[in-house]
Amino acid sequence: MKRVIFIIFGIIVLFFAGVYLLYQPSEEFFPKQTVVNGVDVSDLKIADAEKKLADTWSGHDFDFRYKGEEYKVPMSSITYDLSLGSIIPALTHYEKFRAFFRRENRFTVPMIPQESEEFLALIADLPFCDNTGKEKTQDAYIDLSDFEFRIVEEKIGTEVDPANVRDIAYKDIENGIFTELLTDAAIIRQPEVVVGSAALAKRLQYCKDNLSYKLEFDVNGEKEVLTPQQLEDMAVYNEDGPELNDKAIKAYIEDLAGKVNEWNSTYSFKTSGGRKINVQAVTYGRILDKDGMVKKLKKALKEQKSEEVELEWAQQTYSGGSGIGDSYIEVSIPDQHVWCYRNGECIVQCDCVTGMPGHDTVRGLYVVQYVTGPTTLKGLNDDGSSYASPVNCFIPFYAGQGLHGSNGWRSSWGGNIYLSSGSHGCVNCPDGAAKRIADNVTAGYPVVIY
Repeated sequence: MKRVIFIIFGIIVLFFAGVYLLYQPSEEFFPKQTVVNGVDVSDLKIADAEKKLADTWSGHDFDFRYKGEEYKVPMSSITYDLSLGSIIPALTHYEKFRAFFRRENRFTVPMIPQESEEFLALIADLPFCDNTGKEKTQDAYIDLSDFEFRIVEEKIGTEVDPANVRDIAYKDIENGIFTELLTDAAIIRQPEVVVGSAALAKRLQYCKDNLSYKLEFDVNGEKEVLTPQQLEDMAVYNEDGPELNDKAIKAYIEDLAGKVNEWNSTYSFKTSGGRKINVQAVTYGRILDKDGMVKKLKKALKEQKSEEVELEWAQQTYSGGSGIGDSYIEVSIPDQHVWCYRNGECIVQCDCVTGMPGHDTVRGLYVVQYVTGPTTLKGLNDDGSSYASPVNCFIPFYAGQGLHGSNGWRSSWGGNIYLSSGSHGCVNCPDGAAKRIADNVTAGYPVVIY
């Protein structure tokens, strides 16, 4: 009897040994009855099984539930990071026997969704992700409007962050879950910087270390101080030195020029006849040297020292200040008369002849461009013929027009001569008066014509 039992046991052992030796699953195909993440992958190659698994999951809709409403988003755009190659070599003896006897072997592998801009866009299009009219979430920040460097607390608004919704979905999908009940706490956009955080403390220290210096500018008699915010817009400070923002620096100087430049300004002027008039500046007035000021501001930003930055001018007024001053040439076209003042005293006055109709002498506020001695003025007459007029001096003020004598070719001035026999725009004066004016003015001298 024992011999029979021994033989039967031996047969059983040999049977199972034979099964084990004869049935070795392919390293290329999954055994029958193999299920991964609920998907039957029997007899499939690894790559085909991975594709079937991904296609099956991507065929789902993800079901978002929020405030009693249901929103479905197709997962067809999602791809996955998964690997099934380790399952076949890792089959245990038990699992091999189960497969041989058509018993199901079930496995679970991570299904990690890859970034999908399309899936995120579909979520962003959901009605509850529409942030129109919702309150924005704000990070805690340092107020740079002045030098107090106050900390402004973070503020949680009501905006939904589609990325938060997507991340919730991805975590569920990875675990084989395709539905999620959303809450405001989970999907509202959260501040990235909060009071008490190391990031805010580091930011505060940076501001105190690098944005505490004051740069002042005299803008029309009033002090203008760059705020820490303006300083930061123009320069970022790091271990390698400041990184200057040329665009922001030039924009500030351009804005400054708009405040202090006097071209196109209107000036109140009292005529020699006692009338008060307004004259429009054309070439007169202080003009900021923008290139020079850009260089000066860059230097100040690099040095990080408090200072009053003196303005540099490409053109100054004759008096050195604002306004016309008390030294100027005055030309009255209706009166056909010229006055030249120096330090408030009229040193020359005379009748004149200005431009004839069609060649009118310009009106406005100008500056003397330069002064010459005897020269010849050349140009074209209305009939196309040329002229060459010798003059004893020439004081140009705008577009070829200037004040000069006549070397004797004109013998009368004033009255209505200019209406029928006027100049081509210049202000003709008696030789003596023109010479005295030329001897007392220089480039930049104001010229008021009305």
